[in-house]
Amino acid sequence: MGRASNSEVGPPWQGSTEGGLVRVRAYHCTACLGDPPQAEQFERASIAIVQSGVFGIRTGKRTRVLSTGFLLVGNPGQSYEASHDHGVGDRCLVFDFGARTVEDLADTLRKKTGPYPFADNVLPPHPRFDAFRALAEERLVPGADVMGLEEIGLSLATYVLAQNGAGSPRSRVELPDSQRAREQVVAAIDHIEHVGSHELGLADLAETVGLSPFHFLRLFKRETGVTPHRFLMQTRIRRAIALLRGTSRSVTEIAFDVGFGDLSNFINAFRREVGVSPRRYRQSGL
Repeated sequence: MGRASNSEVGPPWQGSTEGGLVRVRAYHCTACLGDPPQAEQFERASIAIVQSGVFGIRTGKRTRVLSTGFLLVGNPGQSYEASHDHGVGDRCLVFDFGARTVEDLADTLRKKTGPYPFADNVLPPHPRFDAFRALAEERLVPGADVMGLEEIGLSLATYVLAQNGAGSPRSRVELPDSQRAREQVVAAIDHIEHVGSHELGLADLAETVGLSPFHFLRLFKRETGVTPHRFLMQTRIRRAIALLRGTSRSVTEIAFDVGFGDLSNFINAFRREVGVSPRRYRQSGL
């Protein structure tokens, strides 16, 4: 986030702030490593899926680091600060929602408990987010079917609300902030991304960032919202999603290539994270 270029596909907004359900746009930040933090504000409720890059987002007193697969969730009028202490630029797929779209969804799900539609601004990677992203990317072309993109955006927002809830981020307990802690977690994420198809133990992963396994486990969970093991499994599933959609290789080949030593374990993990079997996902794209 920061200096950016955008390409947009989606329904035009009817008026300056009202109307329209969902607009989908590709966001490319061109900020450089070490650029001064940029103060920004969410104009509308939005969900950005990070496609590549590493950047920091500060809301309130806490800075969170986001990388590939993370979600940046914004509330209308909410201020934030973007920084690039860990990498150069980033790319995101952004879903912007109409003035009442997310609020109405929250009311329908009975998740509305505060002044903001979304309770938390950062969500850790999840294979279902990758599934939504892949579907939207396929349709993010000139002349794209607007209804199809709206359905994807509304489905994504519904899932985020169901998992994340709604309310006021300011009412949540702020955790102590630590630049060093974020750097260690970023290093661990980078290690998982590069060697995640190999066998990884908690002690080995903790050692790569110079922490005890117990301290590392607590730190990783605090900063990302998931355990290292869950993050590893979801990283493997995200890679499997790309291979299922982008190649004709068999499910068995893909399972072993992404790091699963057993086909049944892969199928069960995929179904648990995505909601359908790998074969069903490949056939339907859902």
